[in-house]
Amino acid sequence: MQKLLPILCLFIAGIAIAQPQMVLMPYGFDPVEVQIPSISQEKFIELSKSWAAEFNRGQKGYDVSDVTSNSLTITAYKRNAFFYRNLGETFQYTIRYSMKLNSYGTYYKLVFTITDIYANDDVLINYKIPDYFSSSGQLKDGYSDIKPSLEKTVNYIAASHYSAIASYK
Repeated sequence: MQKLLPILCLFIAGIAIAQPQMVLMPYGFDPVEVQIPSISQEKFIELSKSWAAEFNRGQKGYDVSDVTSNSLTITAYKRNAFFYRNLGETFQYTIRYSMKLNSYGTYYKLVFTITDIYANDDVLINYKIPDYFSSSGQLKDGYSDIKPSLEKTVNYIAASHYSAIASYK
């Protein structure tokens, strides 16, 4: 067991390095291209669907749509996806997101979009990601926690999907 832990740590570190980091911009997230072991497009679709079912267990559900021979879109919710603090109080938000995945054999393209933001008790709020930024592209005052907390969540989701694809043998 003691020998297994360092190997596991190296494996996780390798996965974290291989997955490009997604960075929050005023308009959302830029698409990323991710290198993977060569697998068929059919297997990529199958693994992505299986990942969606497993990853979203215990969440508000998910949907797989727009499935083609080399692409699909996964729409799901993530509780406590980001937060900010105001006057000592922490406000947590749930997001509804879509992941458009296009497979090209040895890599895939991931387009991550946040479609809706929900406050406590699943109340849809009118804010979208651009509303948290000023016209100069900087986070508005009081929202400095949003960028790191949302990037952490989105990169966790993307890395989890990558791990499911990359670990296929």
